[in-house]
Amino acid sequence: MDLSSCNRSTRRRVALSAAALAVLALSAGSALAISQSGEQKNMRRVGHTDLQGRPSYQPNIIVYPDGRTIAFAGTHGGSKPNPLKAGSPVEFNGTMIVDITNPERPVEKAHIPVPVSGGQAQMARMCLGSQLPGGMPGHVYLLRNIQGSSASGYEIWDVTNVSAPQPVAALRGIRSTHKDWWECRSGIAYMPGSRDVPAPNRWRTSQSMLVYDWGNPPTPGLVGSAIVVYPTYPKYIRTYGVPGAQPSATGGIPNSLHGAISTFEHPQFGQRLARGAGPDDMIGNRIYAAWGVGDDGILQIIDRKKLLPSAYGGTWAGDPDNPSQTDILAAQVGYMTMSPDQGGHTSMPVFGLQPKSYGKFTEFLTRDIVLLASEATSNKCQEAPHWSFVVDVTVENSRTAPPGTRAEQDAGQGPMVLSTMSVDPRDGEKYPRGNYCDRGARFGVHSSEENFHNPYYGRLTFLAYFTGGVRAWDIREPQAPVEVGFYVPESNANTNPDGYMTNNVEVDNRGYVVVVDRNGAGMDIIELHGKAKKIGLGTDDDGD
Repeated sequence: MDLSSCNRSTRRRVALSAAALAVLALSAGSALAISQSGEQKNMRRVGHTDLQGRPSYQPNIIVYPDGRTIAFAGTHGGSKPNPLKAGSPVEFNGTMIVDITNPERPVEKAHIPVPVSGGQAQMARMCLGSQLPGGMPGHVYLLRNIQGSSASGYEIWDVTNVSAPQPVAALRGIRSTHKDWWECRSGIAYMPGSRDVPAPNRWRTSQSMLVYDWGNPPTPGLVGSAIVVYPTYPKYIRTYGVPGAQPSATGGIPNSLHGAISTFEHPQFGQRLARGAGPDDMIGNRIYAAWGVGDDGILQIIDRKKLLPSAYGGTWAGDPDNPSQTDILAAQVGYMTMSPDQGGHTSMPVFGLQPKSYGKFTEFLTRDIVLLASEATSNKCQEAPHWSFVVDVTVENSRTAPPGTRAEQDAGQGPMVLSTMSVDPRDGEKYPRGNYCDRGARFGVHSSEENFHNPYYGRLTFLAYFTGGVRAWDIREPQAPVEVGFYVPESNANTNPDGYMTNNVEVDNRGYVVVVDRNGAGMDIIELHGKAKKIGLGTDDDGD
């Protein structure tokens, strides 16, 4: 063989391979510029940031007036150095602010610590000042919880300058805060907790539902100044719960509220519910509350109009602190009790599904559902398995007997489980790290995404499954959901000894999936591809 010819052939193959890799790199964006987990299907990581190694809870994302996409991540307790400040001072864990405008290069901009030791700020909700009643146009506001410590309550911040947040106001003296929901256009927040007051107004379930108006925020203070507690801001509206949680009740004490989701700002706000029976049975007039976290759960459906007083367009006119059983039931449209081993963590509604498999039937062709996640709470599966459920809420109750239903003995009867989105821990055995139950941290579901405006809404949902990573599910056939993608992150130098644990997930308006780690591994920004992305965008041809 001619050696020179062989060398030319070798050089040609090398050149072609390099060119092919370059094309692939350009087509895949950051997929080749950032390390990838060995466990993925139809999902790949495009960006990462460490979140200063802080154990993180809920990521939430907002588009700023200038077009930037900014993520806020709540954190669990503890403390870490903050390298964004001179000298990297150690700060109590609080709220991380990250610019993810370029998802390949997320930039940490600021950290807002909790005010005292022993607290944690797991939840972050944001509103544009142009939408919030009384807010300053061009500004952006953050509402976060402080759970535990002498500072337990909620705080509002002006985060227009993402590198220099300004304190606005605080609400203190609140028991058992957690995962709030904030309506930007009304200013109303539905917040887990109760006021720390003596009898007769002390709620039996400390983590019930506080309803406050955070509209008309005061002028922000200077950066670094103490946050102010005002006597009349935010405006208290009422406390609500499930029957038996109120101060005057007797018998067993119901489980805690994990969080509520209001549909007041849903894109289909004015559309009638699938089997709506009356003029108030509209998509925008519902609140879905998940109670129980990991056991003895309850899904509660609330009529927003009957929950609120006339000043907010409602009809309620009762005792804001100690409602009667009748008063509580008046706003409760429907409910579903879960089995003792399953709890209510996240209750994400999806409306107007019209599954293709129903095409030859004559009734109930359109369905309203709630994606109801329980929460795994023990490492290495030392508990009952925990799943996320597709709950059919097409019929909310038998009280109003919408078409095609009949009255039942229990007037609240209606919601029922259609299917389960279960991940088999043995699936992990296909990969070097092995069975998901044996990887050190928790395995099981924790939460779902909660953005009504993400481009995959109504077709895909995304679940955080702890050691199972983030899983994408096709829910177009709600009685038979199909897992179509997953991404299982890896531990890094910041991860605590129990190992990585995908804690919470959100999907931004562009379709990027943002996950954070409970054990310090940071934030990953993930994109869909292949079959899963086609399903999510509604561009797949077969519809299977």
